[in-house]
Amino acid sequence: MDFRNKMTKLVMMAALALGLVSCGGNGNQQAAKPALPKQANESMVIRYIDDDSIEKNYNLAKDFKELTITMQNNLDAAQKVQQQNIQSLESEFQAKEKSNVYATDPNQAQADQARYQKAVNDAQSKLAEMKNKMDKTLQENSQQLHDSIFNYVAIYAKQKGYDMIISKSSAYYVDPKYDVTADVVKGLNQRYTKVAKKK
Repeated sequence: MDFRNKMTKLVMMAALALGLVSCGGNGNQQAAKPALPKQANESMVIRYIDDDSIEKNYNLAKDFKELTITMQNNLDAAQKVQQQNIQSLESEFQAKEKSNVYATDPNQAQADQARYQKAVNDAQSKLAEMKNKMDKTLQENSQQLHDSIFNYVAIYAKQKGYDMIISKSSAYYVDPKYDVTADVVKGLNQRYTKVAKKK
């Protein structure tokens, strides 16, 4: 046995000894340890859904989107009305000022100033109330939509025997053949009953 072979054998023996020490000192304890479980992904069945497609095709999501647009349009219209009311008051006060009404009647000037300030405050309060109501409704609708999709996907996964359903938007790559979005949307719409609009 030449020098190189001796060194190789020594290195291998040292590595083996270190391995035994790190495992508790002898090979029997190593053999007695239970085998590690298989990696989960060796047997997992995974599918994915496209969030954008669900939002576009799920009837509940479409209804909520329509409601959002309506509420925003109502808020915009109310803001326009309030602005017109304030502008109308400003025009009225400017006309009085040109006619020297305020110069001859300081009490009228004071009364109109108070009237103007009240109109501004009332407009701000009304718009703020509408905006808060809209924000609350949007938040509630968003939560309801999330819960509806989440609950159904869990039921759907169990029915199909899938271990996991992920979102396409959070994955680096997904093969289109594992896309179950259309199936999920179909199931969501089948169990969705449109609620009559509140008057």
